[in-house]
Amino acid sequence: MSLRVIFAPLTGRKSEKSVLATAASAANRFNAHIDIVSVRADPRDAIPYLGEGLSGALVEELIARAETESSDQARKARIDFDAWRDATGLVYADSRSDYMTARHTDDDGPSCSWREISGASNQTVATCGRLADLIVAPRGDIDSDVEDEVALETALFHSGRPLLLAPPTPTNDFGERIAIAWDGSAEAARAVGAALPFLQRAETVTAITIEEEDKAEAPAADLAAYLAWHGVPINTHGNTLGTVTVGEALLGAAMRESADMLVMGAYGHNRFRELVFGGTTRYLL
Repeated sequence: MSLRVIFAPLTGRKSEKSVLATAASAANRFNAHIDIVSVRADPRDAIPYLGEGLSGALVEELIARAETESSDQARKARIDFDAWRDATGLVYADSRSDYMTARHTDDDGPSCSWREISGASNQTVATCGRLADLIVAPRGDIDSDVEDEVALETALFHSGRPLLLAPPTPTNDFGERIAIAWDGSAEAARAVGAALPFLQRAETVTAITIEEEDKAEAPAADLAAYLAWHGVPINTHGNTLGTVTVGEALLGAAMRESADMLVMGAYGHNRFRELVFGGTTRYLL
């Protein structure tokens, strides 16, 4: 399995530096291309929410101001992108042929491109993410930022692609010590399959299992036998819940292993149930 195209949506948040750093690290590791898209909201989409009491002239003025602010943000985003690209040394290429022309070679190497799209961020993430091998997004705070919640769930459920969450603080060093949250579920299996490029390059891989009274055990030995065919030796680490939740047990075990990356499936329960009652995915996020 190869990782060739990384999609990194930018929406004007401070956490975008971490997204770019994480994407660049992955691109350098796999000689991949980063498709960077600056998503700009279309002010006209807000017209239905402005209320009937506003005059047409006032609505047009509000839209004009919003467009000016959006253009200013777009210019700043492009300046930040150019500075980041200069610092990383990534080749700029809008297509594979552009890359070969710029490098005068057919050999693969890390590269990036820049696009600006006006529209709803969730639609952009879903559409662009489907044509990437990996989506990189900020972890954010899903309990206080509605847009982060929408973007996160769109990437998870409507792109059909794996999601790599960048940490709040930019880092180029991750994926050396990987922990796998393994419960034998379809979600966990898909996550392991998507993470194979990282697993095959890691120094150590540890499968973490949690014993729950109301669930059948998913032997980590079976996972180890599967990954051995991919050249990935793993350690296994079983845990009992005791008085903590599954999320607390997983996070604690990953920290004890000094893991710098956690591979796991998301939302094994209904999303609304987790929104109301909480759950492993929301806890770990």
